[in-house]
Amino acid sequence: MIMAKLGLSKNKSRYFRLLIDSGADYTLISKSDAAVLGLNYKNINTKEIKVEIANLAFIHTKKSHLTITIEDNSFKIPVLIAKEEVECLLGRKGIFDKFDILFREKEGQVIFIEI
Repeated sequence: MIMAKLGLSKNKSRYFRLLIDSGADYTLISKSDAAVLGLNYKNINTKEIKVEIANLAFIHTKKSHLTITIEDNSFKIPVLIAKEEVECLLGRKGIFDKFDILFREKEGQVIFIEI
């Protein structure tokens, strides 16, 4: 799990606790989390899609783009906004091509190494 800043822009953001999920294509937040950032689920102009999550349940989502800040690096990534309440996940798209991720279990650390 990491703390990362998500927002519509670098200046309009807040910190989220994100579970790193190497099996998830996209970063995922709930519509209530998106609302805190000023993003209204109903006003997202993309088609609603059903996505299967880890417990084999299906949730409804819309795709958007947010700015993420990890260790002083800010960039836009694709994000799925869930209609349902979900745990925030950090997915692969836009992240795994920029960083090698090192898990130091003994020290309780996750280190992002820019590639």
